[in-house]
Amino acid sequence: MTWWIHTRRTTLLTLVTVGFWAAAFALGNSRLPLPQLGGATSADVPFILFAPLAPAIALNACYGTPTPVERTALRRVAALDSLLAVAVVAASAAVATPVMAGWISGPDAFAAESAVRNLAFYTGLALIGRAALGNHASTVIPTLLALVVSVFGYGPEQTAHWWAWPAALPSDPFSWAGSAVLLSIGLYLTARGDFPRRWATLADGS
Repeated sequence: MTWWIHTRRTTLLTLVTVGFWAAAFALGNSRLPLPQLGGATSADVPFILFAPLAPAIALNACYGTPTPVERTALRRVAALDSLLAVAVVAASAAVATPVMAGWISGPDAFAAESAVRNLAFYTGLALIGRAALGNHASTVIPTLLALVVSVFGYGPEQTAHWWAWPAALPSDPFSWAGSAVLLSIGLYLTARGDFPRRWATLADGS
């Protein structure tokens, strides 16, 4: 377990996540005017559309490339990696809950809700990209999606298109459901890395 904590650089991941939430609370209302190619002429894109990329990408960077020790280890390393992703999203939800519930005044509840949803969305995409295409894809896919949404995701009156989940209002249930599905798929694909080793161990034992 100590070896896994060291190789996953959990201290770095914690610092990035804390920095993300500090920025989200400080700059959550900030918006960046960008030209649009999706129907609107321009849109004020919220900072919180991009901010969750930091912990999502840091998570996958901390995973790194599986070492030969991991490929032959009997410990369920992939399951631990999935739990680490769950911990990042769950900890973020715990931080945002008092703000969303109105127990803490000051930080914007809209930004807090969007931050949790978008973190789940980007984390799911990054995990899927890592499992399907490798470590580099885990960084490129969510970043590219955020850029596409920021330029093509807004229609007339700056209303987000149905597919632009990171730009949707927090009250949009479809964006939450889609983000949850992507995260679930990413977690499954990550944990599945243990399955071949488990079956190979059982076969050797028989």
